[in-house]
Amino acid sequence: MNTSWEGRTVGALFVEQAARHPGAEAVVDGDNRHSYEELARDVEVLAHRLVSLGVGREVSVGVLLPRSYELVVSMLAVLRAGGVYTPLNPALPDSRLSALTEDTCPPVVLSRRDLDDRLPELNPAHGVTRVDVAALSAAHRAGELSALPDRHAPEAAAYVIQTSGSTGRPKSVQVGMDSLVNTLTWCRDACGIHEGGRVLHIIASSFDASIRSYLTPLLTGATVVLFPEGPFDPAALLDWLGRERISVFNPAVPSQFHPVVDLAAAEGFRQLSALRCLALGAEPPDLSALRPWIDSDHFNARILNVYGPTEATDIACYAELVTTG
Repeated sequence: MNTSWEGRTVGALFVEQAARHPGAEAVVDGDNRHSYEELARDVEVLAHRLVSLGVGREVSVGVLLPRSYELVVSMLAVLRAGGVYTPLNPALPDSRLSALTEDTCPPVVLSRRDLDDRLPELNPAHGVTRVDVAALSAAHRAGELSALPDRHAPEAAAYVIQTSGSTGRPKSVQVGMDSLVNTLTWCRDACGIHEGGRVLHIIASSFDASIRSYLTPLLTGATVVLFPEGPFDPAALLDWLGRERISVFNPAVPSQFHPVVDLAAAEGFRQLSALRCLALGAEPPDLSALRPWIDSDHFNARILNVYGPTEATDIACYAELVTTG
């Protein structure tokens, strides 16, 4: 099998992967488990709807959804339709979201009924169509669909996302498909993400790292496991790591992962035994806090330190800090 993704698009790569292993588990969202066949079907339904609304290359589509299966469907559908994925994290204040929509002017927003009160100015009176993703999938899943051609291109824009604003006012950054695919290729190879792998997703959609965490597994036949939203709970995170047999945690914030390691010590780090790659980012790593796990019989991972600004398509450099024998 050709493992080169150069010159390819996310939409085409996903379609190929879904056809290769339709029955494999693609997304875990709470108690719900979705196969590649189901995900591909829902993506195609929504992509057809987006095309009918005029979405194509360089057309921004806002995605106003929390971390969920519907968000995964929406991201892939936007890229299948040829559009520009524009994440609108509902956890952010309206002022922050409005700044992004003022920059991108999305003619379509994908959301849910319970979020209709967010960004109320994005409505038909202002030339914006809001689509209830959950209702669309449920209503159209049984119908017949023709397969869409690949409507994207390596040189076209793939997504728009805002910087963190740590050095001033957040600004919108547009990233091309070729740059995105290059980053996903790095993530696949550096983190060892492949068929049968299980990748934990814990990053808010307003951070660019969320994009690689969603997409890399789904282009390789792995499973994306969505950690529930809410206040950070290290005990719950440890439970998910163990129960779901997570093999890749990318990225993890050191100050959030350190208490997980402390809790895991009670059972000899058994819950962390399936981890094969831990990518630490956003803060300087402290290996001394991880040393008890590293020295245990249940350490089977490589530990990476990753860094990159939004303008550099998420990752600019990385170092391998620990390699398991």
